[in-house]
Amino acid sequence: MRLLVALLVWFLRGVFASRGSLALENLALRQQLATYARTQNRPRLNPEERAFWVALSRVWQGWRSALAFVKPATVMDWHRRGLRRYGRWRSRKPGRPRIPAQHIAMIRRISSDQPGWGEDRIAEELAIQLGVKHSTSTIRRYMVRRRQPRGGQTCRTFIKNHASQIFAVDLLTQHTALFAVVYLFVIMETASRRIVLINATTSPGLAWVKQPIRQATAWGKSPRFLIHDNDGIFGPFRDRKRRGETGRRYRCRLDLWLADVMGIEGIRIPYGAPKASPHIERLNRTLRKEALHHFIFLNVSHVRRVGAEYREFYHGARPSQALHAIPDPYPELATPPPTNGKLTALPVLGGVQHDYRLAA
Repeated sequence: MRLLVALLVWFLRGVFASRGSLALENLALRQQLATYARTQNRPRLNPEERAFWVALSRVWQGWRSALAFVKPATVMDWHRRGLRRYGRWRSRKPGRPRIPAQHIAMIRRISSDQPGWGEDRIAEELAIQLGVKHSTSTIRRYMVRRRQPRGGQTCRTFIKNHASQIFAVDLLTQHTALFAVVYLFVIMETASRRIVLINATTSPGLAWVKQPIRQATAWGKSPRFLIHDNDGIFGPFRDRKRRGETGRRYRCRLDLWLADVMGIEGIRIPYGAPKASPHIERLNRTLRKEALHHFIFLNVSHVRRVGAEYREFYHGARPSQALHAIPDPYPELATPPPTNGKLTALPVLGGVQHDYRLAA
């Protein structure tokens, strides 16, 4: 501010001074400026000095000849920066003004109560019934947003609606003491969380997978759907094949065999989406944590015996957090426990797990 005041004083002095004195004073100032520019580094100008040169360039065509500290291009850049800052200041509140808060509350209330209504229906409701008129784009801006499933029901909804008709299968691996790989094939009933079957082998294949499925679906226990992942043991086709007159497509040989021989519809979950079959994945984690990780297995028979014993404990004595009950409790658990019984623990899997009871 002091610089601007001083410049204004000098300007008024120059207006009333004689022409000769102004020429001599200009000559003296130019000589001092040339000496300063030769002996000193280029000074740094503050914002007020920059604003002065920008304003001077707008009113005086010969400003370039008097400029010695900076280049003319620098002054032009200062001017462009000022325009950008002015533009940002003018557009600090972009778009249309907000509608009243009461109208926003109305739109949110209606869109929340009526999920099927679009912005057109809500706009008409507000205009005709309440006398509030807004464009459909404004209505859409303040509507309650919901996540809609892509094309029909999700996998979670499908499993929930058909849980009583679904079996889920999966393969997991376990290493022996000599580092041989043992493959466990687990079949689970989704609705009751029961482990229908656990089998183990060191050389799995599609023929071996078919046998436990036959055992699990014998005696009238055949499900309608069988959910599985995209494991190569199930015989995936290189491309989708058509089968029969209906033209139904099957993505693996297991689904083809299930449809033609067993009358079961095989459902493959999407690639890289284990959450599409969460129940069998959670069972595999429980099986590893509570049984398999506590042993160094000798051979396939050892793995199979541990799996069979844990399956019996899982059905008869282990409470399921999903069911808040035991899938198939032991007969002695059907009677009420004694009132003043003593707590006892029956070892399972050599004491890895315990079956707690109250003894009279």
